[in-house]
Amino acid sequence: MQAMKIERVRAIPIKLPRDLASDTGTAGCPARLVGQKPYRPAEHYDTIYSTQIETTLVRVETEVGLVGWGEAQSPVAPEVTATIIEALLGPLIAGHDALAPEQLWHQMYSAMRVRGHGGGFYLDAIAGIDIAIWDLCGKAIGQPVCRLLGGPCRTEIPYYISGLAGATQADRIAYVSRFADQGHHDFKLFVDASPEDCLATIDGLLGALGGRANFYVDALWRLKPKQALRFANELAARSVGWLEAPLAPEDVAGHARLAEHAELPIAIGESYRTRFELLPFFEQRALDIVQPDLGRVGLTEGQKIAALAETFHVAVAPHVSIGLGPQIAAALHFAAACPNLLVLECNPKIYEAANRFLKNPLSIAPTSLKIPEGPGLGIELRLDDLGTLS
Repeated sequence: MQAMKIERVRAIPIKLPRDLASDTGTAGCPARLVGQKPYRPAEHYDTIYSTQIETTLVRVETEVGLVGWGEAQSPVAPEVTATIIEALLGPLIAGHDALAPEQLWHQMYSAMRVRGHGGGFYLDAIAGIDIAIWDLCGKAIGQPVCRLLGGPCRTEIPYYISGLAGATQADRIAYVSRFADQGHHDFKLFVDASPEDCLATIDGLLGALGGRANFYVDALWRLKPKQALRFANELAARSVGWLEAPLAPEDVAGHARLAEHAELPIAIGESYRTRFELLPFFEQRALDIVQPDLGRVGLTEGQKIAALAETFHVAVAPHVSIGLGPQIAAALHFAAACPNLLVLECNPKIYEAANRFLKNPLSIAPTSLKIPEGPGLGIELRLDDLGTLS
């Protein structure tokens, strides 16, 4: 197939209103926020969250009129990611072959690596473009992205519901019960206050639901090492599936000690963008499950992280947080083609937001998720509803 040149790359920062009262405890708002500013810290720790759904859509246009859509994870300040794309990365790759994702990723990454831009907004911007490039590749040859990634290892994706909506324990029990009644039994909750509060919530859920629910726990990177070990073993006694993001993300040695002594698996990955960042964790056996976020790593680097995980006999459970159709679709195609997939994260409230702008909505079945059909990512955006460019 002949080269297809990139004509232009466009970035669209998106901010959508959300109901914080009903969304607290779910994607992008795992804890109660304090203050009145657009970006607010959590009540019990310093991480800031947006009061809106924020993301960056990416549109790669080619000289032949074919368009690819991508999306960069941008939970705060999507204008920053969009500016990197419009001012730096888009002009850099204009005129190059749109059907060469490996070459383009290397070109974009190498352009700023010596300046220390090996993570953060810059890599998020690369990921958004990379997803759009894979969408273009699929459309150009008339195949879904999962086939380009090596072919589907599965046609249905196992998933867990991420976050328990509700201000009270009774609300959370009702939220879980609604899905359990429909046949879904896997859920993740956040340590939004103290570990003791989290254990009390789990005990309440287990008492109310019996064997109808299985749980994972996300500590949001804020426990101390000894505290994390005690908490991990309390979770193991309750048959919790994993402890996610327990320590500061920079602490490789601490995660290694925890992974060695904890009685349940340790899962990390959402805050890292490349195999280079993650390699020390693999080498020191500091994780049992890796959680790459496709809106931060893209599909090109995501495959390399999955291969690295397979080399170290580590399972993959992709992180899926705030995002619209392109990011969710990329995660589904990646999960379908990943041989060492364990399970995929799913946020029903984010699906609801994404489906408002898709011609063919993404569905959540009780026991599995479906791969979008059609070439490329298999989705079409309703741009008029999004109120942006066409």
